[in-house]
Amino acid sequence: MDHMEHSMDHSMHAMSPAMEMTHGDHDNHDNGCDPSHHHAMVFHACVCQEILFKGWMTTNALEMFGSCVAIFLAGVLYEGLKYYREALHSRATTATADSRVNITKNECGAGGNCGGPTVVKYSMLSSSHIVQTGLHVVQATSSYILMLIFMTYNLWPCLALVLGLGVGYFFFGWRKSTVVDANEHCQ
Repeated sequence: MDHMEHSMDHSMHAMSPAMEMTHGDHDNHDNGCDPSHHHAMVFHACVCQEILFKGWMTTNALEMFGSCVAIFLAGVLYEGLKYYREALHSRATTATADSRVNITKNECGAGGNCGGPTVVKYSMLSSSHIVQTGLHVVQATSSYILMLIFMTYNLWPCLALVLGLGVGYFFFGWRKSTVVDANEHCQ
């Protein structure tokens, strides 16, 4: 009998932290939240969800709705950032009539005629490239954060994200000069 009690005691101490949290976290069961669904690798529609970090936990439909609005706006802003980066790059690399002053006659041809837009190469240390680098870091980080939100497999945040990206593309994508985005990080 003592050996059996010792085995059961040893088994309880060998429990994983996830199992201990499931057994010890009874408060969440009272409000309809089931901790075993937090990291399920299947799509679900629970309103109780940990999103990105422990402090961002939804426990009711109103909190989930608010989180989905924030995720929707993040998707719209992400598409806006992609358009803004492309517009800045286009502006920095294409010379206008005002910026032809920096182009020598050799670059314009023998007659010095610079008809039409001319491509200007900027250096690695130019302010345009430094700004593009900073925006690239922001875009990459945002992309991975949005991917992690989708990987909660919760139907509501996933739907909010997809709708936000769609609305963002609707508002910003029609002005883009390319359809395929070489800077997209989650494809």
